[in-house]
Amino acid sequence: MGISVVNYRVSEGSGSSWGVLRGDLIYPLSQSFSDHKELMACYFSEREKFNGLISGASVESKDMQFNSPVSQNVQLFLQGLNYADHRAESGASQDHGENLLFLKAPSSICGPNETILRPKGCQLLDYEIELALVMKESIAGPVEVEHSDLSKYVGGLVLCNDVSARDFMFGSPMLQWYRGKSQRTFCPMGPVLYLMDEEDFKQFFSLQLTLKLNGVTKQFASTDQLIHRPAETLTEISSFANLEAGDCILTGTPGGVLVNADFKTGLAIILNLQNDKKRRDKFTRAQLAQTRFLEPGDVLELSIKTPDGAIDLGTQRNEIADAR
Repeated sequence: MGISVVNYRVSEGSGSSWGVLRGDLIYPLSQSFSDHKELMACYFSEREKFNGLISGASVESKDMQFNSPVSQNVQLFLQGLNYADHRAESGASQDHGENLLFLKAPSSICGPNETILRPKGCQLLDYEIELALVMKESIAGPVEVEHSDLSKYVGGLVLCNDVSARDFMFGSPMLQWYRGKSQRTFCPMGPVLYLMDEEDFKQFFSLQLTLKLNGVTKQFASTDQLIHRPAETLTEISSFANLEAGDCILTGTPGGVLVNADFKTGLAIILNLQNDKKRRDKFTRAQLAQTRFLEPGDVLELSIKTPDGAIDLGTQRNEIADAR
């Protein structure tokens, strides 16, 4: 089995450290790594050295504050509509179609328990629990990837929340997803960076994703429901873009998000495609008439793990607040 790595600090403003999480205890690493890329390179190429860095003493994880284990010097590739139930609630064709790929700004990355800030003017703030793959090898040209050799390219797993301002997405020219998904604090990551060994890939499609809003389960799914799977997705991305070690691919969210593409919403978009303000206003009114979106004081709890707990990416807990 692989190991669970965390980046933590004793208190707000204190220096950060790397450690290995085992149960409720953190075993500090005696070497300082500049980022997750350097740490992963050591783990996968110098395993004996890495193991020797793990302290025999431990600290209680409950006494620590967690940072994102993924640094901001990465590319964030995202998949959309990659679970059938999410495709259905989004009004998309049910024939699965093409692999929807887009980007999210790495400056949106924040810690797993940080406050998510609702931007000024945003009325349709939404959540999306996602599993992120972390690259361990760079790809600089087209490759054909099979699931059996996925471990050559993917080294880690991370829990993410692809927070989305739906009114920003559908109110900007040409339906601007990048703006709506790239606001600061819109990508809580962690707490765990799970570094995978070969055996872990056998359990990849049994990971369970759970998101709760104010204690009520809103999203629940298993990775065996993914439509466009990691090997296929890596093959496709490599056909047009380079990936660097440490880059992330967020594999899509299951059904249960707040936005709902009903007939009235679809008409609001189509009939006002060339009028940004009118489209946004009608889209926003149609959504607010049927759904309460995230508001200050709301609390999200997210987790991803296998049923037996052998792979556990930890739990995120985020409160919503308005940006100043």
